[in-house]
This record gives sequence, structure tokens and C-alpha cells, in this order.
Amino acid sequence: MRLALLGIVALVLAGCGPSGAAPPRADAPSAPTVGAAQAPTAAPTAPPSLEHVRVAYATPSGGFAAPWMAKEAGLFEKYGLDAEITYIASGPTMIQSLLSGEIRFGELAAPASMSAYVQGGEVVWITSAVNRPVLFVLARPEIQRLDDLRGKTAGVTRLGTLTDTFMRLALRKAGLEPDQDVQVLQTGGVPETIAGLVAGRVSAAISGPPNHLEALKAGMHILVDLADLGIPWPFGGTVSTKSYVASNPDTVRKYLKAYVEAVHLLRTDRERGTSVIAKYTNLDDRDVAEQTWEIFSKRYDMPPYPTREAMETVVQYALVDTDPKAKDIPPQDFYDDHLLRELEQSGFVRQVAGS
Repeated sequence: MRLALLGIVALVLAGCGPSGAAPPRADAPSAPTVGAAQAPTAAPTAPPSLEHVRVAYATPSGGFAAPWMAKEAGLFEKYGLDAEITYIASGPTMIQSLLSGEIRFGELAAPASMSAYVQGGEVVWITSAVNRPVLFVLARPEIQRLDDLRGKTAGVTRLGTLTDTFMRLALRKAGLEPDQDVQVLQTGGVPETIAGLVAGRVSAAISGPPNHLEALKAGMHILVDLADLGIPWPFGGTVSTKSYVASNPDTVRKYLKAYVEAVHLLRTDRERGTSVIAKYTNLDDRDVAEQTWEIFSKRYDMPPYPTREAMETVVQYALVDTDPKAKDIPPQDFYDDHLLRELEQSGFVRQVAGS
């Protein structure tokens, strides 16, 4: 009996050995093999840091809306830039900030940057989204032709400004000599110009969107759309410095990518374009903002190249009289479009425009 009991215990113990172990569950973790290489645990990938740049614009005009759109549509961030947008009302002040490195890109119209270049500053255009003047000669109801201004007064914001330059160009195109046939009077600013026209203190004035719409509502009319005169002009584009473009080509490429895509949106997206223009020009009237977008959307160039013809016009009509050595500078020295051309040749512009 004792021997039989010992036999049963032995059989039970034998059943608990390795040959009788239960198989592991299918969902149980496998034990690592001794000596096998262990895969390192991947650390979470940090998003790439954005490069900070300061971008300035010279006036709240739809001609300078490309950086606004790039900021509001998140395009600067899309291409790796943290862009700070700032308003610098004076063209010469903006140029000084650019040359000192306080800002890296400036959006403005000619001739301030080109005048600085003639005087030894290394400022160059890298884009030009608007290559025609978006300005109008506005007139009182009794003035039906430019020739009707003979013996009368025309208003500009200040002598030597863009409004003064184009008023004189328009008068000369009609065979009128400024300050002889027509007195050119400086009013002090855009609101003063419009008020002077409506009150009859001047018979004609130069203004652009959205301010000209106020004059139209008051009964004035467009005498000349300056774009119809066929005068090329860098009316809205980006300047930087030659040294910055040469030493920071990757940053400039990022800026150009955001800028090109912004121009495409300004040309094609009514809702976004209207909203951006309303925000940066402080327009509470949605209808006025939309009319402003409609005017500019037809005038944004794609790709936004600076043009030789526009540079030649500025030299001829705005620079030579005050600095004769401007005529000795080759027009192509005023701009540097090689990085923008690289983008177009790479297919980027075609991809953005969907064509």
C-alpha cells in the first residue's frame, strides 16, 4: 500500500515538469532572446523651428497685400518662417530699417528703394506683384477731359511723392505743362486731397483704392485710370538687400514661396482677399473692401517679377531730375530675380497656380 502511494505521487510530480507545461497564451508578450539586439525606442520628433523675420509695408494699400495674405493664410509658417508684419509709414524710414538689418523684407512702391540704390544703398527688388500704377485722376463733374484742367488746380498729397509724379505724367501725356498750364497743389495727405476735391478747392486729384471710392460717392468721377496710359511702374513689391539675398538664399526662397502662393490667393480667392484687405486697411465697409479687391485682383502679376521696363520708367521720370547719375545705372541692377526664376523653373509657380 505504501509503495503504491509513492508511485502515484511520482506520477503527479512528473506531470508538472516541462513536458506537461501549458502553452503560452497567444497574447502574452514574448520573452526577449538572450543576446539578441534590442531596437531602440524612437524619441518623439519635434516640429522644425520657424525662422523669425520682420517684414514691413509702407502704406495700407491693396498693392502691398501679398505679405498680409501670406501671414493671414499661414503661408509663412507653411514654408518655415515666423514672419512679424509691421507698418512703417515712410519709405525712406523703411529703407533705413532695411539697411540696418532691423527688417529683412519691405513692401513698397517706387521710387524710394531705387533712389537709395543710386545713393549707394544696396537695396534691390526681389518681387513686384503690381507693375502698373493703381491710381486714378479724379475730377469734379465739370471736368470731362484732361485738357479742361488748363488754368485750373490739381491736388496731390505732397510734392515729390508718387501722387505728384503721376499727376505730372498724366498732364504731360495730355500736352499740359505742370505749374504752367495747371497749378499742382500739395494738400498734405490723402483725406485732405479728397476733401479739397469735393469742396472745389482743386478741380482734379490723384488717389487710389479704397480712398477714391469716397470721392466717387460724393459725385466726383474717374477722369483717367493711370494704368490705361501704359506706364509701367513698380507699384507694389518686395525689396531686400543684395548682401542679405546673397548670404541667406534659403530664407529668401522660403519668403518667395509664401509670397507667390499669397499672390495666387489674392488673384483668385474673393472672400479671403476681401477679408485681408479689410483688416489691414481698417475698412469697416465690406462693400468698399470688396470693390478694392476687385480692382487689385486684376492687376496682380503671376509670377510677380520685377520688370526692366518699370525700372527704366522710374529712372526717367522720378530719378534723373534729382540725381543725373541714375541714368548711368543699368536697369537690371535695381532688381534681383534669380531666386524667383529658380522657383518658376522648378515648377513651383505652376504647381501653386494649378496650371
